[in-house]
Amino acid sequence: MEGITRRTLLEGGAGIVLLAALGGGARALAGDAELLRPPGGQDDARFFGNCVRCNRCVGACPTRAIGYATVEDGVLNVRQPVMRFRIGWCDMCGGDPRCIAACPTGALAPFDPEADKIGIAVVDEGECELFGVSGHCSAPCVDACEWDALRINEQGRLVVDEERCNGCGACENVCVSGSYGGYAASGKRGVNIKPWKGGDGR
Repeated sequence: MEGITRRTLLEGGAGIVLLAALGGGARALAGDAELLRPPGGQDDARFFGNCVRCNRCVGACPTRAIGYATVEDGVLNVRQPVMRFRIGWCDMCGGDPRCIAACPTGALAPFDPEADKIGIAVVDEGECELFGVSGHCSAPCVDACEWDALRINEQGRLVVDEERCNGCGACENVCVSGSYGGYAASGKRGVNIKPWKGGDGR
C-alpha cells in the first residue's frame, strides 16, 4: 500500500487551516446536509481535525460502500470519505472495520458495531411501498438486515428498531423504491440511513 504523499498532506493541512480561518463561515461552505461518515467518523470535530483526504479508507472498503464527497456536499467536504449506500453497504468487516485500520491519522476512531452506529434507518412514508404507494412490496430490506432492526408490523408497515439498527445501509441498498427499475424513479428510497451523533443527538 502506498504511503501518504506530500501533496496529500499539504492538501489536508490546507483544508484544516482554512476551516480554522473561516470560523463561523465554515459551516456555510461545508453545506447544510449532514454526511454519513465511515465507521468511527461520527465525531465531527475529530474527523475534520484529522482527515487529510488520503482516501485509504475508500480503497480498503471490501463492499465499496465508501465514496467521495462532492461539491454538492459542501465545498469543505470535497474528497472527504462518505458512505454511499446506493452502491454498497457496510458489513463491519466482521467487527474489525478495514477502513479504520487503513486510516493513518486517527480520523476514524475505534468502532464497536454492537454499541456504535454509523446512522439510523428512517422510513420515508412517501416512498416506502409498504405505505400504500404501490400496494405491494416483498420487503427485501427486512431480509437484508443482519441486525434484526427491521420488521413489518400488524398494519403491514415497515418499522425500525433504533436500538438494534447501527446504520449499516443494507436496507437502503436493496430498497426497490427509487432504485434503478423502480416504479417511480424518484431517486429517493423507502428507507434511508441518516447520521447518528450518539445519545440524545441521534
